[in-house]
Amino acid sequence: MKAILKRNVSLVTAVVMAFAMLTGCGMKPDDAKAYVQATLDAGYKAEFGEYAKITDSTEKEAQTLFDNNIDTVTRSLGFSALGITQETTEKYRELLKEIFAKVKYTVGEAKEKDGGFEVEVKAEPMEIFSGIQDELVAKLQKEVKKSDKQISENDVNQLAIDMLYDLLSEKLAEVTYGEAQTITVHVTKDSNNVWNITESDLKAVDAALFTI
Repeated sequence: MKAILKRNVSLVTAVVMAFAMLTGCGMKPDDAKAYVQATLDAGYKAEFGEYAKITDSTEKEAQTLFDNNIDTVTRSLGFSALGITQETTEKYRELLKEIFAKVKYTVGEAKEKDGGFEVEVKAEPMEIFSGIQDELVAKLQKEVKKSDKQISENDVNQLAIDMLYDLLSEKLAEVTYGEAQTITVHVTKDSNNVWNITESDLKAVDAALFTI
């Protein structure tokens, strides 16, 4: 189960990275700040308005991209191989969107450097996953011991995933955050005249937003 959680969180970056491209010749510090803000808002919170304006795209296109990436993250959980029902998978898909929407970050001012920009992002780690492994194992063991009949592996898997869903939902309802960490995000232009947010920086922001 811990492996599933880690794999899920690392793939949040894939959702954000899909938005992190902007074509154009000129960019000012305020533009770089707005670009980082819009990229994070689109990738995590499904807020596409500013991103569509900045990148000269449409909100529908951004929504489709976001949905496709949420599907990718959901599939990465590997529920089908565990014999988990489609209904449960859909519940998790919606839960993932709710989790992403509650991440906390603050985008600071942009500074020019080496032909590009540096933008400070303060990320407050969401503590929704903290301690959940031990809680899940304890609840699962207790429930299995209560059963007076043989439980199949698929039934155990389904029970564990259902319990994990309930635990995550409870924690999300009263989610807490740790001390903010500051990540320096670089906005640079490649040889094709496309502005990008450095992938390693997005991964760093992502890692700072979640506590495993």
